Amino acid sequence: MFCKNSPNNEISRIVVNHLKHNRLTIEADEGRYWLTAGTPNINLINQAFQDGAIRIEEDGAISICGESIHPRWDTLRIRRKVEDYLRKSASTAEIIKTASCLGVSITS
Repeated sequence: MFCKNSPNNEISRIVVNHLKHNRLTIEADEGRYWLTAGTPNINLINQAFQDGAIRIEEDGAISICGESIHPRWDTLRIRRKVEDYLRKSASTAEIIKTASCLGVSITS
């Protein structure tokens, strides 16, 4: 689940494309991450997600080592896909975890 900072394939693709387009890579040392010139390393990108160096901000921007990019999210399409998944495919555990992640009350 994304709440645990695991990278979503589509979000990873946005990050990789941004880094490639700008000829940047992520470097790390002792838990610190920064951007530098180079070719993106997918393993390091995944680790940066896990460590919170790449994350989704409250406004929907993607923060990459402190640099923000603003993808054009189709939030209506995303909302429909989430609703459809929750109705048709989600397990009870996934529904509870999603509600908890979103801060939705699960008691009446």
